[in-house]
Amino acid sequence: MSKVKRLKRKRAMQKKANIRQMDSQKKLGATLKPRKSIKHMARDHLDVLQNIEFVLVSEYRSDRSIDDRIVADALRAVILDTEPQDTRAQSLSKSLESIRELRADISDDIWQEGLRTVLQSVHRHSNLKPGCRLYLDFVSDFVL
Repeated sequence: MSKVKRLKRKRAMQKKANIRQMDSQKKLGATLKPRKSIKHMARDHLDVLQNIEFVLVSEYRSDRSIDDRIVADALRAVILDTEPQDTRAQSLSKSLESIRELRADISDDIWQEGLRTVLQSVHRHSNLKPGCRLYLDFVSDFVL
């Protein structure tokens, strides 16, 4: 196969992947679209992000069967106020909700933005395939 054909095929595959990603984001609805930038959340509300990540890493350390896809499912469920199907994702969701109760000092909007920001980070650092723990391994280095 010529180099030009390979490049055309690669571009076509990237285009399909982008379309699939955009379609999946539309299915989640506008509630997952960030209203504030990741930089804003990291600069002004780092404590919220740390609280969320602490829960995720703590659960991961106690149950090594948790992977990035389960984390993403749990975050989506909390954001959309739904119940995840996986029992491990349900446990993560409940833990996130209990931390939310402890952090009553912050607004619901800030909490939701924090959840969205962490979910974006999961998508950025992981391919979300079963067993993939790239995000969890990455963030574990920052959580004591």
